[in-house]
Amino acid sequence: MSEESDAIGQPRPQGRSALALACGLMAAPVMAMHPAPERVASTPVAPTRHLAFGGFYVEPDSGRGVDSGLGSNYGYGGSFAGTRAWELRLFGGTLETGVAGKTDFYQYGAGLDLFQHLGNAAGGHPFLVLGLGGVLNDVDPDDADGVSAYANAGVGWRSAPWKGWGIRHRLELRAVHDTFESGQTDLLLGLTLEIPAEREKIVVQEKLVEVQKIVEVVKEVPAVPPADRDGDGVPDAMDRCPDTVGGASVEADGCVRKAQVVVLPNIEFAYDRAELTADGKQTVEAVVRFMNDQPEIELEVWGHTDAKGTEIYNLRLSQKRAAAVVEYLTAKGIAAARLKSAGFGETRPLADNETEEGRERNRRVELNIRARAAGG
Repeated sequence: MSEESDAIGQPRPQGRSALALACGLMAAPVMAMHPAPERVASTPVAPTRHLAFGGFYVEPDSGRGVDSGLGSNYGYGGSFAGTRAWELRLFGGTLETGVAGKTDFYQYGAGLDLFQHLGNAAGGHPFLVLGLGGVLNDVDPDDADGVSAYANAGVGWRSAPWKGWGIRHRLELRAVHDTFESGQTDLLLGLTLEIPAEREKIVVQEKLVEVQKIVEVVKEVPAVPPADRDGDGVPDAMDRCPDTVGGASVEADGCVRKAQVVVLPNIEFAYDRAELTADGKQTVEAVVRFMNDQPEIELEVWGHTDAKGTEIYNLRLSQKRAAAVVEYLTAKGIAAARLKSAGFGETRPLADNETEEGRERNRRVELNIRARAAGG
């Protein structure tokens, strides 16, 4: 297929307004220095503390002489250093002897766990966990009861926040070594819910600045337009989703919640190929930020061509280009389950293929934001 330009869409102008202040005085000015508060609002901050409730199944060490066990755990924790978290843990469980008329064994304990989150912590991701603590083993006979130390290590999966609730669930597998008697190592499979201990909030900082009060001013200073990083019309101070992809229709809080099709601006491929150029990759990076910003969003990436070349060639090229965009997104950590691709070749033109301008418009990639995933 012959294409004079492989740029799909047009670049969205970006930039920030420059403020020029011009003030003249008609007479000798009278000036005074006054402290005034300046409010600077940040983007929403997720809760850093949580409560934990869960249950677990225990596959005990053969040295304990019991069959299996069940228990529950409770905790309080929080995040630190970006990708790490701590959690104080209380737990209790019953180890079944499986022998009629014989008392079951019981365990009660407390400890501290440290978590290392892997991948994108804003969405679903794996984690590692290490912990230490103490445990009371209540066994038969009673004179064999004892308090011992334990250590555990494990891996697990932590979900993205439940939509509208902020709750996350964790699935985890731990190896727990208990120093009771000669020492035993049990396997623990658990499910835990993390419930935010505080609501999401917008942090507002205040600082004092010195303001010159000019008595006689020839011109009024024009107001500074509010910053809008993603250009969606919602100021950053009120934008809960500050990395919306260009051209998307948003709600009052700056987030995308309705099904829609958006043309991906200024995406470029190598001539007559399905390989993203450096500029094309830079454009797709905006989609990476958008998908990380709204982990509930799912996309279908659609590829289109102009009418030069054969119909079957154009169809295959559009399919390969759409798949190349999806491949780049998954390489950047976006879950493959959130993405699909399709190519339509020359069958869905936006303009007349007889003109260069029309062919340029028809060579494009579109993002179909799926209604269910967008919460429409």
